[in-house]
Amino acid sequence: MSRTGYILASLLGVLLLRTVPAAATTITVNCNEKMTIGKAITFLNPMESNTIRVIGTCNEFVAFSGFTQLSFVGVNSASGQAAVKSSNGTAFWIVGSNVQLSNFMFESSVICRDFSVCNFSGNTVENASGLGVWLDNASGTFSGDQFTKNVNSGLTLSASRARLSSVTVTGTSAGPNGPGNGIDVDGGSTITADQLTVKGNHGAGISLIGNSQLINQYWVGPLTVSDNANGGIWVAQNSSTDLSGATVVANTGAAGVVITGNSEAAFWGGGTFTGNTAGDVFCGPLNGVAASPQSATIGVTNCPNTYQ
Repeated sequence: MSRTGYILASLLGVLLLRTVPAAATTITVNCNEKMTIGKAITFLNPMESNTIRVIGTCNEFVAFSGFTQLSFVGVNSASGQAAVKSSNGTAFWIVGSNVQLSNFMFESSVICRDFSVCNFSGNTVENASGLGVWLDNASGTFSGDQFTKNVNSGLTLSASRARLSSVTVTGTSAGPNGPGNGIDVDGGSTITADQLTVKGNHGAGISLIGNSQLINQYWVGPLTVSDNANGGIWVAQNSSTDLSGATVVANTGAAGVVITGNSEAAFWGGGTFTGNTAGDVFCGPLNGVAASPQSATIGVTNCPNTYQ
């Protein structure tokens, strides 16, 4: 073969290699038969696309890192919905991975961190003793997930971002490491709400601190924050939110919306903010700004009509 032909053949080989997809592996784990998710992971190539189907209730702590595409799918069976819980309080510890978690009952915390992308769909996170789900320097999406009766915080973001679609957070209780807020957003994090209900939590419904942001896409679905015991939405420490179209009602202990610490909440697209026992929209003395509150239905407020 000539030198030119050899080069062309080599280039063709490289192109063929690039177009061959990575092998996909699927493993079924039946925890009712004493199989474990952790053991199944050891058989997988982290650089391939992998799926683990889970049946039954798994009592284990699952930790892994470096997976490019790993899906966990809970399979309903005669024993009910697939569930994962751990004696140490954490069901999943995910580091530097791209992960999908679907159709599970998580009864312990799920922690997604260090540049991971964690996509949740159709899960119930319930009775976690540490917190529900924590995104730490990570990204995530939540679709049709429910957080209920968790301790300290239902959903926590630190230096992270998440999109919440048709998500409910309710019944969070206070614990040694948190006041029982439904959603804690800190460290420059951002949540985008396509449809979100935060109701009946022991602390605040949603807490935004540390230069964080809540984006309410009210044209997709409603944002409803109600019956929380320490106010509806706190916007503090250089944080901001657009509450257009939101419904914030019947919260106690603090105002429906508290804006303080050089922070801002916008009401350009209307919304209903009434019936909160400590006031409906409160602007604190530390440069709390309400943008166009006259555009919304607000009961009791001390905020001026700014940005008219």
